[in-house]
Amino acid sequence: MRGFTLIELIFVILLIGVLSAVAIPKFSGMRDNAKVTSELSTAASVQTAIDACHGEWIINEGNFRCGKDIDPSDPSDFNASSGYPLRLGSGDTTPLDRILKNGSNVKWVRESSGHYRGPASNNGVKRQLRGKPDFDDYWVYESATGEFRLVENNE
Repeated sequence: MRGFTLIELIFVILLIGVLSAVAIPKFSGMRDNAKVTSELSTAASVQTAIDACHGEWIINEGNFRCGKDIDPSDPSDFNASSGYPLRLGSGDTTPLDRILKNGSNVKWVRESSGHYRGPASNNGVKRQLRGKPDFDDYWVYESATGEFRLVENNE
């Protein structure tokens, strides 16, 4: 029975080193990608909930409740001309709890009326590609159109 020669061992170690040098940079961005994917998923859920409220408004002509305690007959809750909620959450610390089942657990912040900042922004995700949230971007909700969109701060 014959063992490995020194040359064969050095070759295997060198091969493992080259593979590591290629693989490590590929995996280093996975954490940021996971944060961005999570934020985009939450934003899609927000848009779906907004659209569901609008659909209820169209079907029921104002005689319904959507989300969690959004009352279409209350002028501070609902945009009577467009059929979209005016407020997505009950406060600055719970910005999405009125439209999402677990909205109080979402780490979003309402910065002002209709302006939201998501978790990837708060956790310092480095600059991403266009259409992907990063550290200086934020979300805006337009109650006239029901649009929940990403605003990118490009330098």
